Amino acid sequence: MKPCKAAYKIVRDNSSEIFKGFGFKHLSDATQYYVHPNNQSYKGTTTLCQPIGEAVMLMADFITALLEDINAVGDILYDDGAANIYMNISVPEEWRTNNITCAYGYRAYLDGASSLRVGAYGINGEYIVSDPMRFTEEYKLIPVLAVLIAQYILINDDYCKAFMEFAEMPDAESFVNVHEDFYQAYKNNDYQVGYFDVAGVPKGCTNSFKAKYEVIRENKAAFSEKTHIPIIPFEPSDFSEEYKSLIPQLSEEFILPKNLRTVSNAIVTGDVRALLLHGPAGTGKTMSCKLICRETGLPVMETINCTESLDEFVLGKFLPDGDRIVFWESYVTKAIRYGGAVIFEEINFSRPQHLAFLNSLLDDNGFVRLDNGEVVKRHKNFRFFATMNIGYYGTKELNQALYNRFNAIVELAELSDEAIKRMLSARVPECEGQADKLISVYHKLKKKINSEELDMVISPRNIENWARLAKFEGYIAAAEKTIIPIAKCDRSVEEAFRGIIMLYKWN
Repeated sequence: MKPCKAAYKIVRDNSSEIFKGFGFKHLSDATQYYVHPNNQSYKGTTTLCQPIGEAVMLMADFITALLEDINAVGDILYDDGAANIYMNISVPEEWRTNNITCAYGYRAYLDGASSLRVGAYGINGEYIVSDPMRFTEEYKLIPVLAVLIAQYILINDDYCKAFMEFAEMPDAESFVNVHEDFYQAYKNNDYQVGYFDVAGVPKGCTNSFKAKYEVIRENKAAFSEKTHIPIIPFEPSDFSEEYKSLIPQLSEEFILPKNLRTVSNAIVTGDVRALLLHGPAGTGKTMSCKLICRETGLPVMETINCTESLDEFVLGKFLPDGDRIVFWESYVTKAIRYGGAVIFEEINFSRPQHLAFLNSLLDDNGFVRLDNGEVVKRHKNFRFFATMNIGYYGTKELNQALYNRFNAIVELAELSDEAIKRMLSARVPECEGQADKLISVYHKLKKKINSEELDMVISPRNIENWARLAKFEGYIAAAEKTIIPIAKCDRSVEEAFRGIIMLYKWN
C-alpha cells in the first residue's frame, strides 16, 4: 500500500477534524499557508488529511516529551542509515479521552525500503487484536505514518530542523509545512504493511532517538539556566533624581530577550561598556537597548537616529545667550560626564567623521574633547548602545577600529510569532481575532521578498500599522495604505501582494 495516498481516503467516523490540528479538518485547503514546490495537484493547492496530521501531532507529542524528560514515553531505535527503524512509543491520555484511539502504545518496525509491521497495545502492554474491518482506520495507519515521519526526521536535516521547531513552538503554518513536506517526500512510497505483535528489537537497530535528543534536552536545560539568572541592577544612588526619571518605563508587553540577560549584568559591572545590536528591521533592537536599561535601572540620556540627527555638534555647540556666546552641552556629553546611557540607532548610516569621537570615548581610558577645549573623562557608569541593519540601502560598513571597540556584539533574531502576536494584542487589541492571519500574511510577503531577492523590507511594524488603520476602514482597504506601498510602485509585486492578502477572509 501507499500510506500517504491511503491517508487521503480515510477519515474517522466520529469526526473529520484533525486532533490537535489547529482546527483543520480532513481535506482542508491550506493553500494560504504553504504550497510545496513539487506540488502536482491540478489546482496547485495544498490539502491536509486527518491521518497524516494526527501522525505529525503524535510525533510532536513524543519529541516534546523527550525534550522535557518525561519518563516512559518509549523510544525509536534505528540502524546507521535509518533504513531499519523500530518504534515503541506511548500514546498520551488525551488521545484516548478524545476518542482518537483506544491504544496506550504503538509499536512499528520498518524493515528496509518495503516492509512495515505495526501493532497497538493496551494499558498493560498487551497486544490488541484488531477487527480486520476497522484495521486500517483505528490501528494501522497512524503508527505507519508516524514511523515514516521519524525516518524522514532522521535522514533529512532540513526536515529535522523544521519539525523540532514545530514541536517546540507549534503553530498552524508550521503544521502545514511539516505535513506537506512529509507527504511530498513519501507520497509515492509503497510498502507491504501488516498488523502483528511487534515483539523484540530487530538486530542492527542500535541507535536511540531518545539518547540523541537527551543531549539536546541537556543543552537546552543548561542554556535555560544561564538565561534565567537574575539581573543585578545599578545602585539607586549611582544616578541623580533628575536622571533616574529617564530610566525607561515600558509596558509589560515588552520582554527582554533571554540572550541579553547575562549581557545586562555585564553592563552593570562595566565589563560591557559598549554594546552593538544588529539584525533585520523590526526585530526590536532599540527596544532591547531600552529594556536592558529598564531592567538595570540605567537612565537613557539620549537616543539619536543617525540617519537624521547625528552631526558634528553631537557633543554640544556654541549658541547665543543674550549678549554672550555660550557652549551648551548635549545630553550625550552629560551622559559621558555624569553617567547614563546613549543609544545610536542605525549607526552605520552615519558619516565616519561624525563618529570619530567614539574611538577615544570607548578606549580603556575613555574621554572626549569638546569644541570649547574641555576634556571630559568618561564616567564609570557611562554606557554606549548602538544598533544597525546590515546590507540595507544607504548603510556603510563600520570602521574596523570602531567595530573592535564594542565589548559585545549581538545579532537579534527575527521576532517569533508569539512575540508578534503579543505585541499586536497589547497595542491593537481589536485585531486579536485576526492576529494569526496577519502573521501568516507577514510570513508569505517576507518569503516572496526573500525568494525573489526584491529590494524591499517588511517588518512587524508594517503589520502593526496595518492593524491600526484597519480599525477604521477594514483590512483590505488599510492594506492599500500600509502593506502595498512596501512594493515601491512595482505593479507586478503590488498585485502579488494583493493576491496573498485576498487569500484570507477578513472580518
